[in-house]
Amino acid sequence: MKAIEILELSKLNLCCSLEGSFCNQRNSTLNYEEVDDPFFSIMEKDTMYQESRIIIKELAKKHNIKLPEFIKGSRAISEAVDYLTSDMGMNENQFTLQSYVRTVFNRFIDYLEDEQIDVQIVHVNSRIPDRLTFSHIKEDLVKCEKRFNEEDYSGAITSARSLVEGVCNEKLVNLNGEQLKDQPDLPALFKQVRMHLNLDTKNPKLEQPLKQVLNGLVNIVNGIAQIRNENGDAHHRRYEVNKHHALVVINSAKTVVTFLFNTYEYQLDKGILIKAK
Repeated sequence: MKAIEILELSKLNLCCSLEGSFCNQRNSTLNYEEVDDPFFSIMEKDTMYQESRIIIKELAKKHNIKLPEFIKGSRAISEAVDYLTSDMGMNENQFTLQSYVRTVFNRFIDYLEDEQIDVQIVHVNSRIPDRLTFSHIKEDLVKCEKRFNEEDYSGAITSARSLVEGVCNEKLVNLNGEQLKDQPDLPALFKQVRMHLNLDTKNPKLEQPLKQVLNGLVNIVNGIAQIRNENGDAHHRRYEVNKHHALVVINSAKTVVTFLFNTYEYQLDKGILIKAK
């Protein structure tokens, strides 16, 4: 979907949500999300709105213009509605607010049309299984993408490192039944997990191509640990982290944790591993 289409649909969704909010004020038994535009689910609208924020922020930065306050302070459609109807003090009527929203979005749509450009949104794609049990693992995954979208590339790298560490810890707890008392550094932690999952590169039973892949994953984990130590938001940065650097670190981290999870599930199903009780 092109940037103009995303902005147009987000504009429509937000205006419909504003209308629903005013209907809700007139009838307290209604929920504005229930009387809202029927063509998009709440999740779809929020996803589209978040993408429109990225586009608007890119254009605002490029043209050196002030970012609209409700765009800056709202990450979801419901938050934008709340901001517009209360925080801005613009609650004269729904038509005033809808007109304001159209003006804001149309300004950036005009930039795209006049310059005949498109803003590409880079999605961090890699499916992470839903069955991870430690809540902070999912939180780190969300933080990776949130920080990346907000151009906090050093923070995204830190979250990517935490994601790998969290999955390694979870696998060890599943196998040993207890948390590690002394937390090793990431490469050492990854080595422990590999040993438990029968992924020792010195194992003569492993095929050579798999050993090469495992060595590649070892290098990835070592690199994630090192680049995080040198450029993560928890340390002084030795050099600037660019967008493509953060993207390859995040996707590499996801590749590692997905492989660990799938290997654990496979060996568990085959009876090679025994899960701790």
